[in-house]
Amino acid sequence: MQLIALGFFILAAGVASSVQAIVNSEVGRRTDPITAATVSFIGGLAVLLVVGAISGKMQLAAATQLPPLLLTGGLFGVLIVTGFATVVPVLGVTETTLIYILGSLAAALAIDAFGLLGSPLIPITLSRIVGIAFAVIGFLLARR
Repeated sequence: MQLIALGFFILAAGVASSVQAIVNSEVGRRTDPITAATVSFIGGLAVLLVVGAISGKMQLAAATQLPPLLLTGGLFGVLIVTGFATVVPVLGVTETTLIYILGSLAAALAIDAFGLLGSPLIPITLSRIVGIAFAVIGFLLARR
């Protein structure tokens, strides 16, 4: 049951990603991509502060003890959100998301293969390469 709930949670996150892409794109069109990303992060921070306060699960003091590399997630978030706000107006949500997914898959393959940052070591196999090749074919088919 927990696996099903996790599946639905990440599916909802995928839906939210596409909705966020077009919302941020429109804010970026009406202002600029940096403003769009800033507005997005301020909104996200506000929600997280409320959820953290209500749940009692906010551990910011503990986060100060983490290695600096583990505090860089926000930097990647800036690249993602600003990238979508910049590229969606040109390529559209589908093509932008497909390119994003290809980059994500390539990085995920390397992270798994080398067991980076504590991830499970999962070797590169022919079936994984074929799966990513199908994703590339899907990208080519879904282009305008």
